[in-house]
Amino acid sequence: MKHWRKAVYEQVIDVFARIRLDTLKPPPKLNLVEWADTYRYVARENSANPGRWKTRRVPVSIGPMLAVTEKDTTTITVMACTQLMKTEFLMNTASYFIHQDPSPILFMQPTQKLAVSFSKERFQKTVDTTPVLKELIPDAKSRDSGTTLDHKEYPGGALDFVGANSPTDLASRPKRITLADEVDLYPADAGGMGDPLALGEERSSTFLKRRLNLRVCSPSEEETSKIYSEYQASDQRKCFVCCPHCEEEQVLFWSRETVVWSKDENGNHLPHTVQYHCSKCGAGWSPKEHKLALLKLADVSHHGWKQTKPFTCCGEKHKPLEWDGKGHWDDQGCSHCPECGKASHYDGHAGFHVSKLYSTRQALSDVVKEYLASYKKPLMLRKWKNSALAEVVKGIKLALSAEGLAERVENYTYEAIPEGVRLLVVGADTQDDRIEMTIVGYGNDEENWVIRHIVLDGDTAGKKVWDEFDRELRRPYYTEDGRRLYIKATCIDSQGHRAGVVQAFCGKRKFRRIYATKGMGNKTGTRQIWPKTPSRTKNSSHHVYVVGVDTGKDLVALQLAVALPEDGSPAPNATHFPCDGLSADYFQQMTSEQAIINEVNGGAVRNWSLKEDSARNEAWDCKVLATAARLSLPDRLSSKSNKAKPALPEKTEAKSPPVKRPSSEKPKAVKRPLPRPRVKGQAGANKFRRRFQ
Repeated sequence: MKHWRKAVYEQVIDVFARIRLDTLKPPPKLNLVEWADTYRYVARENSANPGRWKTRRVPVSIGPMLAVTEKDTTTITVMACTQLMKTEFLMNTASYFIHQDPSPILFMQPTQKLAVSFSKERFQKTVDTTPVLKELIPDAKSRDSGTTLDHKEYPGGALDFVGANSPTDLASRPKRITLADEVDLYPADAGGMGDPLALGEERSSTFLKRRLNLRVCSPSEEETSKIYSEYQASDQRKCFVCCPHCEEEQVLFWSRETVVWSKDENGNHLPHTVQYHCSKCGAGWSPKEHKLALLKLADVSHHGWKQTKPFTCCGEKHKPLEWDGKGHWDDQGCSHCPECGKASHYDGHAGFHVSKLYSTRQALSDVVKEYLASYKKPLMLRKWKNSALAEVVKGIKLALSAEGLAERVENYTYEAIPEGVRLLVVGADTQDDRIEMTIVGYGNDEENWVIRHIVLDGDTAGKKVWDEFDRELRRPYYTEDGRRLYIKATCIDSQGHRAGVVQAFCGKRKFRRIYATKGMGNKTGTRQIWPKTPSRTKNSSHHVYVVGVDTGKDLVALQLAVALPEDGSPAPNATHFPCDGLSADYFQQMTSEQAIINEVNGGAVRNWSLKEDSARNEAWDCKVLATAARLSLPDRLSSKSNKAKPALPEKTEAKSPPVKRPSSEKPKAVKRPLPRPRVKGQAGANKFRRRFQ
């Protein structure tokens, strides 16, 4: 009996010991891909594919996600296109460390307002749909939960959402993990304390090799892009895809030799016929082959990602992308010296470059459609390269000198403007003793002609010069084919001593689309040329339109760089100059400014400024304001919209002659129903109904 009790006792002890071990056993160590596929759920409000997360749907994201738990990696830079992996990559990383490795996390957005919106609309939705996160992060409505819109507490740490424009929040507390979104939109200086990206990532310096700094963004200009400069400092990993025909691994890139589509007999583009052509064998990949080649990245040991940064070894500089043959990368994609086989130096900074050519969700034909919608518009084309190809663009500069522009004058005047002009706009600059105005005509595909530059002398505080200016705005112009055109929109600079006079003049003429404007540069980010809404002035009830002058000057400079065809055929976005109607120093004024890079507390900002040897720039400013006036109009000018409509076929049926009525005969009067009287209240309605029943 005693032996039986002893055996039962030992079994009970074993059961409790097993339960204790299972309870205290740490969770299995997972990498980010394994964790996301196991625990992550996508909210219905944030994705077209809600439900359980599946990394294989976006195979190009496997490499960056594995780098989060990669040994010796402390910094990750992802220079990626839009709408592919950036935001979800940050969300997965934050969620992983909250659940698997609790740590203090800093999540940076360009502004504090965007940070709060992101927390409310994106992160909180993820918490609500992911059970393991919902258990760890309490509801903000509960008392003493420690959870607000921009602060989330959980066992072992806290997640803070901050804006790059808030230096106090960036430097207030140490953080092991920093996640920076859209870094190219950060201000160059955070309240006088320097670069906000460096300021935020400095909070993780005390964690040494345990820290992780992650940045994602689409690039912008080569000279000023933060994400591009950080990618250049990384090991520059690129994704190699195996050709389904020759099985050669290659980096996908955009060119007219690799991305090819057809046209119909009328010259119309057919995006649905697009195929990607192998850069080695030249074979075209069908849409199905292209997608299957991308999906196979999930089954490759290095998942397509290989280091491509040049390095020096054995006394020579090696460039991995220019190597001939194979065998210079290991199974994990690390580059090795082709001479001695030694691995290249790795300082813990992993960089990834992703374009829309790697997207399995967006068809290649959609990328072609985006290109066709922007290739005739210089600024949109630059933006497409940034957002679709994740490539930087060169800074905009004036391609021609004053003498070079003067050589481009053509044989037309303001008395007979070219046939291609379809509308006229004016940009005007106000000085104390004169008003300068430039009349510009626009045709198909934003091809533009400078019609005339006028200088109206007179005290702008008086009425006389403004009356003369008003008469010039009302003046008709005639094209070579006899069409009469009037000025459709005017932008007048209201900065300076005559702000009140300009605003009063424009306020009375709003119905004629005459606008008072105020120029503002790109010191706080890229500003659109024409604003969506006007701004109200402080001292009056008038409205002022804030024009992005630096962006406008970029567009004018790009248009001046468009070469004119020798045969006189249409040239989209090209600028033409007349042989008469311009001031003597007009072309000197048109080249009076230059784009320069200013260093602001460690950040680079590009702005236009007056050259040292230039005294006047009114003609340049007037052309920029005329561009703003053009963008204020809803008119769409394109070669397709200007095609002549085919004539309607004439009816062959004989028409019966009209009936002639004698002059003495009067037409019969038509009986019309009496107007229904207005009735108030239910009693009046019942009375009216009984009266006519």
